[in-house]
Amino acid sequence: MPGVKGLYPDLPVQLATTRSTEFLGLASASGRLWADGKSGEDVIIGVIDSGIWPERLSFDDLSLGPIPARWNGVCEVGTNFTVSNCNRKIIGARFIFAGREADKGRPIEDGVEDYKSPRDMIGHGTHCASTAAGMRVARAVSPTGLAGGTAAGTAPKARIAVYKALWGPEGRGSLADLVKAIDWAVTDGVDVISYSVGGVTGEYFTQYYPMNVAMYNAVKQGIFFSVAAGNDGSAPGTVSHVAPWVTTVAATTQDRDIDTNVELGDGTVLKGRSDYDGTALAGQVPLVLGGDIAVSALYVDNATFCGRDAIDASKALGKIVLCFKDDVERNQEIPAGAVGLILAMTVGENLSVSHLNIPYTNVGNKAGKTMVSYIGSTAAPTATIHGAKTVLGVKPAPKVAGFSNRGPITFPQAQWLKPDIGAPGVDILAAGIENEDWAFMTGTSMACPQVSGIGALIKASHPTWSPAAIKSAMMTSASIVDNTGNIITRDESGETGTFFDFGAGLVRPESANDPGLIYDMGTTDYLNFLCALQYTPEEIQHYEPNGHACPTAARVEDVNLPSMVAAFTRSTLPGASVTFNRVVTNVGAPDSVYTANIIAPAYFEVAVEPATITFSAAAPTQSFTLTVSPNTTAPVPAGVAAEHGVVQWKDGVHVVQSPIVAIVSAS
Repeated sequence: MPGVKGLYPDLPVQLATTRSTEFLGLASASGRLWADGKSGEDVIIGVIDSGIWPERLSFDDLSLGPIPARWNGVCEVGTNFTVSNCNRKIIGARFIFAGREADKGRPIEDGVEDYKSPRDMIGHGTHCASTAAGMRVARAVSPTGLAGGTAAGTAPKARIAVYKALWGPEGRGSLADLVKAIDWAVTDGVDVISYSVGGVTGEYFTQYYPMNVAMYNAVKQGIFFSVAAGNDGSAPGTVSHVAPWVTTVAATTQDRDIDTNVELGDGTVLKGRSDYDGTALAGQVPLVLGGDIAVSALYVDNATFCGRDAIDASKALGKIVLCFKDDVERNQEIPAGAVGLILAMTVGENLSVSHLNIPYTNVGNKAGKTMVSYIGSTAAPTATIHGAKTVLGVKPAPKVAGFSNRGPITFPQAQWLKPDIGAPGVDILAAGIENEDWAFMTGTSMACPQVSGIGALIKASHPTWSPAAIKSAMMTSASIVDNTGNIITRDESGETGTFFDFGAGLVRPESANDPGLIYDMGTTDYLNFLCALQYTPEEIQHYEPNGHACPTAARVEDVNLPSMVAAFTRSTLPGASVTFNRVVTNVGAPDSVYTANIIAPAYFEVAVEPATITFSAAAPTQSFTLTVSPNTTAPVPAGVAAEHGVVQWKDGVHVVQSPIVAIVSAS
């Protein structure tokens, strides 16, 4: 067909605050990004998600000026959504479901499964939109009185354009609908796209690639594109959305906890989390393990996980029941007759606020094991669940969330760093739907809009910066230490994290606004990246219809990324080296001198040439090479798969830090 480059199967796709802005430094007295009063005003964030609940105060427009004249979008009407639901805050709203209905093989039940309109039925899109760009709202608090404070998105005065492409209770969408939503956002004139939607892992050129093309086309038009890294957990190689033109966001904790603790009969207090208000349990009550009160020996395993019809209701009567939970989809239910429920993790310690219609909390694996031991060694075990309390100043913070997907990427021909950056994504309180003004949600979906809003702030401050420049500013100014001064740890294990866990580190908006140097890129760089991955001319034409002349011997190591991943094999380590060529642009004082400081990965040496770079108004860009090679005096031990270091460019004011990772594979 004329003009058609290829046909690809549609794919189903799924969904992947009052404290986080303060934790990130935006609300500090010394901050500049909010202090100017603009807070991202007139920057337009396109939120591709499950819609919006427009009546929330986060979307009030009273303090905003006219809609930017460059805006080309529309406000589509539908079920329970009229033109009046758009305003100077929600300046556009669209919805698309043709692909989703094709996947389902039947129409979406309007008003039952979802609203056939931009209105949000599950709350995910509303939460993300307010996290990115919600107006400041005083006295925000959860339905049970937790996490009270002033709620605000990271870019409180940015405008919101809604693109509803996720449908039904599980927030599922089709690849075709999502690609169309991105194309609409580009045509409508957004500046930022916030995409808290799942992706895929594995080889880069797959049937999922039309999404990569759509994202490339958006970035080509100067749109900063923020994506969620995914919520499939802490296994290596799980990170999704690995294209270098998008900013892939990992989730971290923040320095606020919601403690809903368990107290055992022997006085032991165990950390838990939920929104239980503490009113239903007056004191200690009998505690029992679900597997110990199964309806029969055949159901012990199901009862351990509170499986449906697996627990003997007569034995649960008047008791708190302890069950376990994991990542397996199970038909769990609240045990009939129980007066309380504790759910313990089978693996890990990462917790998040959730709600059940019973006194309830969820605890980590260590606490679960402690309770199992207590039950087994005590004649009449008892427990109570204390009401939830908001705790500020928690240490250590941040930690990498246990559910947050991890690098390295799994593309076999080359390596580059993913995720790119970390941001708070655990127990984020933001706008809710229906009868809940505010709601807690957890996921990389909540971390992504934090970065989307920060991207809008930087775009407002530096309107000529490219998406790559904005990403570079975030990455090179990020922090890899927590509030105890140690390297950020993994929530699921307490172990020291790496760049594969949190990207370049926790985003620091104020520092990103004045990064000193940036690693800039444009479409030629991205196309050369595809050349380096050995894409054919026909495949490259999907990205660039007019084609692209690949340079001789294109290398991923020469793509101007603000990170460097050197891939070695065990058999070629002796005498091997990997060299990176980079260009940095001075965005600070015109006459600046930067000196390199190297913290080399263990068992490796790093050389930078030149070690000092000088900038002037006439020469705002400079290049350098960085070479990573095994340490000849301390060979890489067997079993070492990756080591991490940094290169820092310092001028006495800025520290421009880039990750260096040395990977050692078996072959």
